[in-house]
Amino acid sequence: MGKEIEIADLMEKFIREGIWKAGEKIPSEHELAELYQINHKTANKAVAKLVEKGLVVRTVGRGGSKVASCLPAKGVIAYRLPLLSAGVFCSQLLKGVESAARAANYDLKYFELSYPEDPQWLKIANAGICGAVFTACAPPPETFPFPAINALHPIGTNFIASDDSDGGRQAAELFLANGHRNIAVISDNPNEYNCGRCDGFISTLKNNGIMNPEKLFFSIPLDNEINIRALWNSISSLPQKVTGAFCYSDTIAMHLLLHLNSVGIKVPQDFSICGFGNMMTVNQIMPLTTVRQFPETIGYTACTKLIELIENPDSPPIRLRSPVELINPRNTVAQNPDCKP
Repeated sequence: MGKEIEIADLMEKFIREGIWKAGEKIPSEHELAELYQINHKTANKAVAKLVEKGLVVRTVGRGGSKVASCLPAKGVIAYRLPLLSAGVFCSQLLKGVESAARAANYDLKYFELSYPEDPQWLKIANAGICGAVFTACAPPPETFPFPAINALHPIGTNFIASDDSDGGRQAAELFLANGHRNIAVISDNPNEYNCGRCDGFISTLKNNGIMNPEKLFFSIPLDNEINIRALWNSISSLPQKVTGAFCYSDTIAMHLLLHLNSVGIKVPQDFSICGFGNMMTVNQIMPLTTVRQFPETIGYTACTKLIELIENPDSPPIRLRSPVELINPRNTVAQNPDCKP
């Protein structure tokens, strides 16, 4: 590395970290030469590199060189996610990622999830980026040349995952505390039976002496319209009386709640329901008992950690769980009506 590059990198660090502020005069080339024991020609080359990057502006006369009033971005971060199809929740993730990128002076480029996977990852790799965040899709292939981090799920080399298993545990403990023993688990995610929120719920029931709770697991075919009437007929026709339902998402919970109200079954007086996700659009209709995942925080943390990986390539893998919180515990979960005095 040439001496001018070494000095230019050090000066850029001062600018990026705010030691030399926007519009502030930097040391003259004479002062730089004296400070770093280099000749004037090397000092001139170092300043020229900062001018080329848009970090420094040369002025005529005695004004000297100054830090640019508006610094160029350090780089571009890609975010691949199903924003258009997933709606508000993913937009909150995106907002968190964008906030972190802006705070660290990185630009953000959004890629709507499309298939097949590898060609889109190749497109992203060739889009002038320096790292990628992704949600609800497979990790990039091993040939992907930049650091990447999953925002929401514990998949890939690096991730900031919602602690969905603990959310399932909290929901199960709420049902148990209210005297429920026969609780349906309803999911439209084919991968959810053995992991995540449903597993946390079922495991907690088992740990509290509930035998074979998985027999009340109902799976809705992925991407199919929810036939809530048929689902309820299956639940209500079981030999044992089911008094509540834990739903993989607030969407399922709201479909069930509206159907029960239409057939004269009151929630939570006659039947208890817990959702997952704290979706704003659902809670504006009727506040649910649900698990809040804090998507903006997940997005912000994921992007912040990705920037650490970009700027410190030797950093260890990032694998963190983001806490969740059960909210509105009395809204749609109540005491098992069969246990009332």
